[in-house]
Amino acid sequence: MFRCIKLLILFFVLAGAVYFGHGFLLEKAGRYLYAKDELKPADVIVVLGGEQTERVEYGVKLFKEGWARKDRIILTGGPVVGTHTLAGMMKEQAEALGVSGKDILLADRSMSTEEDARETGDIVKKRGYRSLILVTSPYHSKRALLYFRRLVPDVRIVSAPADKSWFRFGGWWMRGRDRDTVLSEFGKLIRLWVFGMRNGATSQAAKGGA
Repeated sequence: MFRCIKLLILFFVLAGAVYFGHGFLLEKAGRYLYAKDELKPADVIVVLGGEQTERVEYGVKLFKEGWARKDRIILTGGPVVGTHTLAGMMKEQAEALGVSGKDILLADRSMSTEEDARETGDIVKKRGYRSLILVTSPYHSKRALLYFRRLVPDVRIVSAPADKSWFRFGGWWMRGRDRDTVLSEFGKLIRLWVFGMRNGATSQAAKGGA
């Protein structure tokens, strides 16, 4: 079913582009996935797991520039191989870039964007943070922001996608990897809109859990 939805999305997007004869519609469709706010100081920087370097590098850049008022950075991402977690691997990268291990918090059980938001929400609530800067890849920023705004309530969220990325919105439909990424993101957005969150729209922390 999910594959059918992706194919339908591609059909209608391409049909519209062919009809009007311009690529600007396709580019606008891709840019719908992009959510970027004016950068403002926040209590903590949150870097979502995924990609090899671009997210951590940008999160560390913001951290070193002093955008995190509480001098903390949260890295997300659960198990990958054996006892190794994505968040743990990202921590090693952040430390190699000059961030002290004592300034890094790990949300290392999450296996999806929704779980990233839930686990991060628990940490944020427990520590009393009132704002966060959310760092992810440009194509992932819209969906990530939706999850965090729903699952981390009463916390100001500033969306700050990585400033350097392998993904480019211009001409995305002409490159296989970019095309697959855009279709996948739209498919996940549609699934979110149709079926909603798996376990409701409030994290355990917001309910008063541990």
